[in-house]
Amino acid sequence: MTITNYDPKKVTVNVGGRIITGFAESSVVTVSANEDRVTPIVGAQGDVVYSENANESGSVVMTLQTTSASLPYLKGLAIGRQETDVLISDANRDTAETVSGSRCRVTKIPDGKKEKAAGSVDITIFIPRLEYRQG
Repeated sequence: MTITNYDPKKVTVNVGGRIITGFAESSVVTVSANEDRVTPIVGAQGDVVYSENANESGSVVMTLQTTSASLPYLKGLAIGRQETDVLISDANRDTAETVSGSRCRVTKIPDGKKEKAAGSVDITIFIPRLEYRQG
């Protein structure tokens, strides 16, 4: 039997040298490649060709509380159309990895939600080239 631990406090998101805080209760960050890295093609007789995809871009989505102290900074990046670096580190022993990218952009000014109770808002950052390191 294997027993592992996971602590979300060991996951940090650094955007432009600032540690992002105030994540919503459901998620810290989601990292996604924008396209598959390879496309398998199977011919009529079963021959297989792997077509490599040169698109290494991706997206980072952070769900923040509407009261997050990081929200004005991230909105400012979007409003100012500024490029920034992104570094996501997971220091958990069993899931350790680092994802990074440079010349990234916040893709849009986040929606302005005003609700009965404090809610959440999604911030999406485009990363031209996702770089992964495990361990």
